[in-house]
Amino acid sequence: MDENRKRAILLAVAFALPLLFIMVIFITTFIPATRLSTEFDFVYATCSKNRNPGYYYCNNYLQNLYDVSNGRLMEREISSDLDSDNDGVLDINENYTTRLFLHDTTLNVSEEISLIEAQRLQLSDEIVSPDGVAVERDYSSGGSFFPFVRVSSRFGWYLSRGSARQKLEIIGDTERNYYRDDLMFLGWVLNDR
Repeated sequence: MDENRKRAILLAVAFALPLLFIMVIFITTFIPATRLSTEFDFVYATCSKNRNPGYYYCNNYLQNLYDVSNGRLMEREISSDLDSDNDGVLDINENYTTRLFLHDTTLNVSEEISLIEAQRLQLSDEIVSPDGVAVERDYSSGGSFFPFVRVSSRFGWYLSRGSARQKLEIIGDTERNYYRDDLMFLGWVLNDR
């Protein structure tokens, strides 16, 4: 084999190896996420204050309002002296609005349900579904990928198992503000309606 041909092969291998490495990373990182699913749907609650979605302390209010006990969603009575956001206004005077949603994980869509409908469902309040999938939120503050290229901040809710992630289409997700504390995962649905 002549010297020029050896150099050409060496040069081709030198360029092909990094590309092959990038493809392997892409395949092992992004492809499993597109296949991540669970057979279990879940219920979540959202909260707003005076029609202001994304109110910072709504999650505290939701934690005091809802509980899953013995597989059923319970709505607690809010104590008349509770001020969950420590703003000097009692929760009963805050005008919080809560909504309940059933998220269909197969179709990746949510539908609003009533408290009575939610209470008919058998729920597991475990963080991880029976088949090993969790609902998690993620916030990425952006930054720079390459010089002069800014990556925008993003926030979202995801199904996750290990490093595999699947973005969830949550009701009002685009309305949420910086804090994102107006949504609370309540439980995995263990039975059909």
